[in-house]
Amino acid sequence: MNAFQHLHRPDDEPVSRGQRKTQQAAAARDQRRQAALHAHERGLGRRGRVSAGVAGAGVVLLVAGAVALGSLAAPVAPAVDGTAAPARLSAAPAQGVCPPPPRLARGAGDGTDTQFSPVSTTADSSLTSVLLSNLAGRFPGSTLRPLVPGASAGDGQETRRLTPRQPERVQQGEPATAGPDGVPVREASVEALGGADGEAAAVAVEPLGGQPAGADTVSAYSAADGDLAGTDATSCIPPAHEHWLTGAATTVGTTAVLVLSNPSASASTVDLSLYGAEGPVEAAGTAGIVLAPGQTRSLVLGGLAPGEQHLAVRVSAQGGAVGAFIQQNRLFGLVPGGVDVIQPTAAPAPRTVVPGVAVPGPRTVRGIAGQDGYEGVGPAVTIAAPSLAATAEVSVSGPDGPAELPGGGVVRVGAGSTVRVPLTGLDAGTYTVAVSADAPVTASAQGQSGTAGGPIDVSSVPAVRPLGVERVVALPSSATSTLALYAEQGGAVELTPVLADGSLGEPTVRRIGPATTRTVSAAGLADTGDTVSGVLLATVQGEVHAGVSVRTAQGISAYPVTPRVERSGGLPVRVGY
Repeated sequence: MNAFQHLHRPDDEPVSRGQRKTQQAAAARDQRRQAALHAHERGLGRRGRVSAGVAGAGVVLLVAGAVALGSLAAPVAPAVDGTAAPARLSAAPAQGVCPPPPRLARGAGDGTDTQFSPVSTTADSSLTSVLLSNLAGRFPGSTLRPLVPGASAGDGQETRRLTPRQPERVQQGEPATAGPDGVPVREASVEALGGADGEAAAVAVEPLGGQPAGADTVSAYSAADGDLAGTDATSCIPPAHEHWLTGAATTVGTTAVLVLSNPSASASTVDLSLYGAEGPVEAAGTAGIVLAPGQTRSLVLGGLAPGEQHLAVRVSAQGGAVGAFIQQNRLFGLVPGGVDVIQPTAAPAPRTVVPGVAVPGPRTVRGIAGQDGYEGVGPAVTIAAPSLAATAEVSVSGPDGPAELPGGGVVRVGAGSTVRVPLTGLDAGTYTVAVSADAPVTASAQGQSGTAGGPIDVSSVPAVRPLGVERVVALPSSATSTLALYAEQGGAVELTPVLADGSLGEPTVRRIGPATTRTVSAAGLADTGDTVSGVLLATVQGEVHAGVSVRTAQGISAYPVTPRVERSGGLPVRVGY
């Protein structure tokens, strides 16, 4: 049965424990308001009786007393409940900004040899969207809109509706707890979108029951030839007024392009802060970058900060919130050296965790790095200290627990600068990198695949905050996806596969040892022959960090599982004088 055939509306939904608590809190607030009003009315009554007595004694005395009271006594304030209470706000649609497929910077010439042509003959890109219904089987309304370079909202940007819009009472009402027959119903809607005409795109998902709906979208790219040969998978991110991106390079042979997209209805003014190995990088053209609503702009970072081996970028926006990515590719002479999209990493903090870093064996790493011009391309972690100098310790955890790095992994990072710590000497596998420092730092890691003398590819892995209670993650089609799970003190997570036909598979609980990276094949969560298009993750125990590693015949990529953005019950409002 198609997932869209289950858009039911329960006529009489049972009251949940959460609804009872909300009703009790509302009743308590109403009692306090009524008590305040009664006290105020009693005060008015007493003042009225006093005034009547004075009037009986004589009009002159009444006037004189009124003048004296007005001159000497402060007015009595009404009794008001000053306790801060949440003012309910309407839930807004959640937006995700998806990067455009990797492309060459404008001005790159066409090659004559197909093997080394900038234009690939095998490039393929797609978007995969996963939506979860509520417990009544209703799906949130959703749309897809391209964000075109040089254009503003409405300039040929046709919005494509993916799922029908729900009534306002369903979007903003109480959360559903069951279907019409009293039994909870939960399904998924999976859409293979095939890209948004090769442009950046904005996916908007309407709320359900006053809360953000369970949804995720991932973009995928692969090519076996051309200058942009390799694989990339990038999750679509919520627009924000600040993004941190680390791990870019602007050395000879490497092209890094910053892509800024404004999905909002308001213009946005963007400022860039650049941090290099020697400290902050001053460059013209980094302030006052204006993006019209619905517009995408691209900037070649090599023109702003040339010759940087490990560059960090802070994107600050005023007005409309924006999405930010760095598309990066490398050429070793005429040989492609991998393509990747760097997406925002976690904001600066004393501790940051990067799960899902793919590391080949030490012999492979040495063989690739030993080739002429291949220095500094192996697996590594880039650390930036944007404000204060920091002493940082890099620790690495694999499937068997902590692993040692040569030199101990302790580095000094100057204020406003970056350092690169190689991840050498590790056995082949998937690792989690944790960075602890005595000042706020931001970090991301680079994984690697390939062999000496053959094509290689890289994966940019951003840091991520703990998973949260529940999160659905979309998986790219035509790729092998593996979940990387990490919990510093140990933990457990429940994994439920989302199948391509919209059904949910059987949930299983996977436990994670302390300081251990556990990998779980997404395909292994379902029966043989079923296509897994997403996974629903729910934290059972501990603080779990999660990422997704992607592998194809053309290379590797990775993206984080960021915690779901929860909407609070409202803004705290205090009534008083």
